[in-house]
Amino acid sequence: MSNSIQRAMVNLTQLIRLHDYYEGAVELDKLGAIDMYYLEAINQLDNPTIGTISKLLGQSTPNTNYHIKKLTSLGLVIKKIDDEDRRVTHLSVTEDYTNALAQQSEFWDNLQERLEDEVSPRDLAIFKRVLRQTTEFIAENNPR
Repeated sequence: MSNSIQRAMVNLTQLIRLHDYYEGAVELDKLGAIDMYYLEAINQLDNPTIGTISKLLGQSTPNTNYHIKKLTSLGLVIKKIDDEDRRVTHLSVTEDYTNALAQQSEFWDNLQERLEDEVSPRDLAIFKRVLRQTTEFIAENNPR
């Protein structure tokens, strides 16, 4: 049984990555989970500093700088020196990131609409519950 679950999950992951690749969201495909946390934190805050992001995510400043450098090199984050205190660097996401988010959002919205149209409400509720439980099981087995 687990082999068929594994095969199904691998197939689903590969199809999503292939979709992202063809839609031009290849930059996001190169990112790990922590990189996505950094991006989302920067996106949701108004020009946060590197220190703010470090504290928010519970990361050291060198570790934060490493991830910010990666995100900057991929064209997803912009660093801006503070006009008043040149020791402070503010962060913001780029238009490339917001465009990639919009593309992904459209894909997921379309997928949800299609599932809601073609799958019974009961089956869809079971599917959502199983996905949530699967995510929880995987998260439990991942070391922090």
